[in-house]
Amino acid sequence: MIKKAVIVAAGLSSRLYPLTLDTPKTLLKVNNEEILLRNISLLKAHGVEEVFIVVGYRKENIMSKAKGQAEFIFNPFYKYCNNMGSLWFAKTAVGQEPFYYLHGDVIFSETLLSNFIESTKDASTAMDLSVDFKETNEEAMKVSVTDQHYLIESNKEITPNKSDGEWIGLAAIHNPEAVFTYIENALTGEHYNDYDTFAFTNMAQDGLKILCYPTSQEPWIEVDFLEDYERAKEMFR
Repeated sequence: MIKKAVIVAAGLSSRLYPLTLDTPKTLLKVNNEEILLRNISLLKAHGVEEVFIVVGYRKENIMSKAKGQAEFIFNPFYKYCNNMGSLWFAKTAVGQEPFYYLHGDVIFSETLLSNFIESTKDASTAMDLSVDFKETNEEAMKVSVTDQHYLIESNKEITPNKSDGEWIGLAAIHNPEAVFTYIENALTGEHYNDYDTFAFTNMAQDGLKILCYPTSQEPWIEVDFLEDYERAKEMFR
């Protein structure tokens, strides 16, 4: 059973201004509970013992709210890199142990998480992704997969007719060494503003197995814009 989790929550949350001028979006409340604290609670209810949060923007707010529930890793370059860079900062904390990886602005049902954990607990892959197999839009982190649901590529530039669905920002990483090696290679190549899926796609194209598990229509949402936040409050009322 995987005992560690990394949540990246360093971003500026600028697309939600003015709501996030004084607080990061991971601390916005849904059903009277902060998104971040809800995710920590769900992870710990499913056997995770150590949670590491990569912080940057308004880090003091997150550290105050989640004190005693998680450990914190500061990304001093949060203004200049994307979530791939933030994930790299967790390398020492997780070591060689497998871990769950979450984007800090994603909300999902407990059943979605439970099903994903059960499906991936005995995996022999390098990593697994939770994917909503549906029609996608331009903003979605789209995926293209094989007939067996192994990842081919993931990015926002995949055209709708080639997209098989959307990665929701939840992963199980079974081979941390490989993941961090590919991230380091990307960062060495100055891909600072690329998403984490840049490294994942390179892994898949080099033959490392990344399996995509369906969300099975369980509710989830990524909070990027005000309309996402309003919808999240309705979905998880």
